[in-house]
Amino acid sequence: MTANLQARTGAGTDAPATPVFAEPIRHPSAWTVADFRSPADYSVDLDAAQLRDIAAVMRRIKAAGIGLDGLQREHFEVPSLHPVIEEIRVQVENGRGFVLLRGLPVEDYSKDELGMIFWGIGTHLGRGLSQSVMGDRLGHVKDFSREDPGRAPTATSRNCRRTRIRATWSGSCACATRRQAAAYRG
Repeated sequence: MTANLQARTGAGTDAPATPVFAEPIRHPSAWTVADFRSPADYSVDLDAAQLRDIAAVMRRIKAAGIGLDGLQREHFEVPSLHPVIEEIRVQVENGRGFVLLRGLPVEDYSKDELGMIFWGIGTHLGRGLSQSVMGDRLGHVKDFSREDPGRAPTATSRNCRRTRIRATWSGSCACATRRQAAAYRG
């Protein structure tokens, strides 16, 4: 452990690898659970017109035979989503650092189609890149705590690391069970 710490801090310095702040960080991204009264405080809800437009663009993408690897911004042009995309951008870049997108009828789409929808939205937020040495562009995380309530939170964490889901346009996706999040926040 000491050797690892020395390697991270650098030779001949006592400075920690991660800066230690003397004062609390005052920024919307330095939030706690108490900052949110309800999920509405961090959610963006899709309306009926946006859902119809997403379904239409997905039909066009499917008819064109475009897969995730070929999906570009111009393929996922949904003008009614522009306000949603802008809200995501504002919150990720300068706000709380995340947005919960609600209202997409996941039962109407396959897992691959859902991935394409989120990738398509992401094409309007930045450039998607592979997040693994295997070239994976999108992975899926599943919370196993409902299936096995006795499963240790660390097992779920390992699962998250193993299955990796990353929103490439925003950096990464933190993965924790409610129990882990509560323990972390105190």
